[in-house]
Amino acid sequence: MVTEFDAIYYDGKTSARIPVHARASGSVLLIAGANMNLEIALDRISADARIGDVRRTLSLPGGAQLQTDDHAALAVLFPQANRLEVWVHKLEQHRLYVVGAFVTIAVFSWWSMVYGVPLAAKTVTRWMPRQVETVLGDQSLASIDKTVCSPSGLPAGRQQQLRSGFSALTSGLDDRYSYRLEFRDCRRIGPNAFALPGGTIVITDSLIELATDDRQITAVLAHEIGHVRNRHGLRLVLQGAGAAALISTLAGDAVSITALAAALPTLLLETGYSREFETEADTYAFKRLKEIGLSPKYFADMLTRLQTAHSEKQKAADKSGNGRSENNRVFDYLSTHPDTAERIQRALDAQ
Repeated sequence: MVTEFDAIYYDGKTSARIPVHARASGSVLLIAGANMNLEIALDRISADARIGDVRRTLSLPGGAQLQTDDHAALAVLFPQANRLEVWVHKLEQHRLYVVGAFVTIAVFSWWSMVYGVPLAAKTVTRWMPRQVETVLGDQSLASIDKTVCSPSGLPAGRQQQLRSGFSALTSGLDDRYSYRLEFRDCRRIGPNAFALPGGTIVITDSLIELATDDRQITAVLAHEIGHVRNRHGLRLVLQGAGAAALISTLAGDAVSITALAAALPTLLLETGYSREFETEADTYAFKRLKEIGLSPKYFADMLTRLQTAHSEKQKAADKSGNGRSENNRVFDYLSTHPDTAERIQRALDAQ
């Protein structure tokens, strides 16, 4: 039986494109074209699998190739290469298999978003150099200063007093972070505090004014240190940015780090941490407060005051009729630190 087809020949050495006619006879393929005649044993030729109507490629000895659209001829000459096509076609005819494939893809996509990406982010942070984390934190703070916050209005003496207490809180922590406390006037987000990657913790004037005891402020700062030590800010932004960011950030790509730094403030101030992250930070805070001789009840006291302030602010927004509008959302510590009642009870139980 003789099988013939037209093809384009590439010698594998130059970009020359030579139209040829191929003729299979017995176990040999004869290739004829301008100024060329080749005779190649069929068992020395490999054909790629068919994918729809995509042009097929035959790999010849020495790196040369034939490319053709004659799928019927190749089905006769190289039946092994068409088994994948036949198998896929059979699957497509069974509705159960098709539905199963869609379900599998949906489940895998859900798993990737809920568990896969967070797990990858957690793994990457273990290998992230501290200096990269510090750069990310510094750039994030610069972004916050440009878009959300203004310089603090607290007197220098008051700032120094709180920094002294913060030094006592971070003294002796063997975690290779250079902690620093930053004060900002952030009217939009009200009473708040948040930790940035690398060890910078920002606290707003409103939160300090809301406290009735500096030990309440120390308790909040202990919680934020818990976020730093567990690298929650870094993990949050990597999870939000997705798998591509995990790879590029691990490689220390400066452009990617800058992009992540721009995204982090929004994630921190509008999305907040997961229940898992908050619980980890609370657990650390309770432990650390006891180590320095303070009761976790001060954390419960501060959460209670924040809860009251948050409720009053929300009621005022609702009363004005703008409580649910995008421009009048209530941004404060509790809007990004949920499950307040449960956390208050845990703090009281940890005394």
